[in-house]
Amino acid sequence: MSAHFQVNFRREAFRRERAEARRRATGLGVWVTYFGVLVLVLGLYGLNAWSLANRTQHLERQIVRQRTIAQRSGGGSWIPTPAEAATMEPWVGDTGRWRDLLERLPRLLPARARLTGVQWNPDAMTGGERRLVLDGVLHGDPRQDRIAGATSMVADLARDSLFAANFHSVRLLSTRVLDGGDASFEVECK
Repeated sequence: MSAHFQVNFRREAFRRERAEARRRATGLGVWVTYFGVLVLVLGLYGLNAWSLANRTQHLERQIVRQRTIAQRSGGGSWIPTPAEAATMEPWVGDTGRWRDLLERLPRLLPARARLTGVQWNPDAMTGGERRLVLDGVLHGDPRQDRIAGATSMVADLARDSLFAANFHSVRLLSTRVLDGGDASFEVECK
C-alpha cells in the first residue's frame, strides 16, 4: 500500500466518525428539546393546578367567614314584624316611584350642584319613618351667596309635587363652606 491510499482511508474514517458524531449530537439535541418542552408543559400544568387549589381554598375561607358573620349577626333569620312590613311595602313594591324620584333629582338641582351621596335609611333603623338623605356639593358663584343657593335648592325640592307627595318634610341638615368657593350640603327628606 502506498502512502497515497493510506491518507485516503484515514480521511474516509475521519469523515465517517464526524458524521456519526453529528448524528449522535443531533439525536441528543432532539431528545433534550422534546423532553425539555414536555417538562415545561407539565410544569405549567402543575403551576396552574397549584394556583387553582390556592384560589379555591381562599374562596372557601371567605365563604366560611361570611357565613360566620351572617350567623353571628342573625342576617339570615330576620323576619319583619307586620308593622315593619307595612311601612316598607309601598317602597319595595313600587320601584316606579323610586325611578321617578331619582329621575326628578337632576332636574330639581341647580346646574352648579353635584350629588356625592344618596342614602336611604342611613341609620339602618327599622319600623321608623322613610328617610332619604342627599349629600352634595354646590359650586360657588361669585355673584350669589353659597348658603342662599343651598336653601333655594331645598325650597325647590320641598315645592316639587312628587317630593311633596312622598315626603312631608324636606329640610337642610347642614351646610359647610369648602375651599375654592364651594359649599357642601346635606338634605333630609322624611
